[in-house]
Amino acid sequence: MTNLKVINSALPKLLFLAILGVAVLASVYLVVRFNSVGQEAAKAQESLNTQPSVFKEVSKPIYMEPIEITFLDTKLKVEPVGVEDGPKAGEEGNIIIDGHYDTATGSPGAFWDLKNLSLGDTVALVDKLGRVYTYVVDNKYFVDITDPKRTEVFKSTTAKTLTLITCGGVWDYASGTYNKRLVVTAHFAKMEKDW
Repeated sequence: MTNLKVINSALPKLLFLAILGVAVLASVYLVVRFNSVGQEAAKAQESLNTQPSVFKEVSKPIYMEPIEITFLDTKLKVEPVGVEDGPKAGEEGNIIIDGHYDTATGSPGAFWDLKNLSLGDTVALVDKLGRVYTYVVDNKYFVDITDPKRTEVFKSTTAKTLTLITCGGVWDYASGTYNKRLVVTAHFAKMEKDW
C-alpha cells in the first residue's frame, strides 16, 4: 500500500508534467508551422510583386469624348465631328473644339463669349460618365486666315491640351467670313466626378 500512496500522490504531478510537455511540444510545432506558413506567404507575395497584374490592361483609364463644355456663363453640348480617334477629355493630346462666333443673322453663336476668356480662367469638359475635366486658359491669340502657319493650332501634342477656335477680327464681305480666327489654348488641371 505504501507504493500505491506514492504513486497516487505523484500521479497529479506526473499528469501535470505530461500535459505541460504536450503543451510545450504543441507550441513549438505551431511556432515552426506558422513560421513556415509565413515564409510561404512571403514567397507568394514576392512572386505576385514580380509578375505583371492580370488586371493591368483593364485598369488603364477610360477616356471618353466630351459631351458638354462650360466656360464663363456658357454651357454647350459638344457634338464630335471629324477625327474619330482624336484625344478624349483628360487624355494626352490636343483636343480641338470649334464653334461659331455668330449666326448668319448676326445673333451670338455658340462661341460668342469665347472672346471674354482671360488667362487663368477655367474651361470644363464633361464626358458621358459625368466626369468633369478642368482646363486652365494659358494662351489667347488671333490667327489671320491667310497666315501660312495657321494650321499649327491643329498640331498634336503629348501634353493634355484643349484648343478652342472661333471666328474673330473683321467680317470680310468678299470672302464671306471673318479675316481672323480666335484661338484659346488651355492645359489640363484636374478631373472630378460629378456623381
